[in-house]
Formats: sequence, structure tokens, C-alpha cells
Amino acid sequence: MTSLDRYEKANANSDKNQGDRSENHNLWYKQGETLANLGRYEEALASFDKAIEMQPDYRAAWVFRGVVLIHLKRYEEALYSCNKAIEILPEDKEAWTFRGAALSHLGRHDEAYHSYNKALGKEESRCRKILRQLVRPFRKKRAMPISPTE
Repeated sequence: MTSLDRYEKANANSDKNQGDRSENHNLWYKQGETLANLGRYEEALASFDKAIEMQPDYRAAWVFRGVVLIHLKRYEEALYSCNKAIEILPEDKEAWTFRGAALSHLGRHDEAYHSYNKALGKEESRCRKILRQLVRPFRKKRAMPISPTE
């Protein structure tokens, strides 16, 4: 049985539990996870939204919602979802990682770098931060190649 077959079977089984799911945020989350793994991102998003509607502080649903939104190229919304997860659990490494991905897609690379460091559990030293700020203007000016062969 392939992974796709297992996901399809899990999705079919979750459809049978429709009555239970209407009362249980965790079942909506599991359905969203299954749908996301099948590449059915819009449907997965609706499931995560339902789970969050029922349990607003459901951190895992906020994170996976962010992942799905990245797949849908809805980066601002993905950033919002990751930020919500971080509000719930500030040390959530997955939320920081996907926050970094959303920021990177938005071209906000310095913020993405900070998010990835948070995911790794690294805080940028004050000295390194100052050094990065000093070097930034020179990176932008270096439009010309250093040598004629570049």
C-alpha cells in the first residue's frame, strides 16, 4: 500500500466519522493533515480553520495552516498563522521555521534569518547584529563584479 493509498483510506475513514468530527477539533485537524498530505490544500485549509474555530489556541493547527498557506503561495496569511502559533508557544521550532519560509518568500530576508535562528535556538549576538547592519549597505552597492571574469 503506497503512502497515497494510506492517506486516501484515512480520509475515507474520517468521512465516516463526520458526526464525531463536528464535535471534535482534533478530528478536523487530522482530516486537514490528511488532505494536506494528499495535496488538497484548499480543503485542508478549511479543516484547519474549523479546528481553530473550535479550539482557538490549537497551536499545531495554526502551524499546519501556515504550511498549507505557503503551498498556496498566500505568504502574508501563512506569516499570520505562524505568528499565532508563536503567541501560543513562543519556543515552537516548527512555527519559527515556517515563519522564516513565509518571510523569505515575501523577500523579508533579515526577518527570515532571525526566524531560522530562533528555530535553531540561536540568538544573534549584539556584535553580529551590528556587523550585519554595517555590511548591508555595501552588499547593495556591489552590483559590479569584483573582477572582469565574474
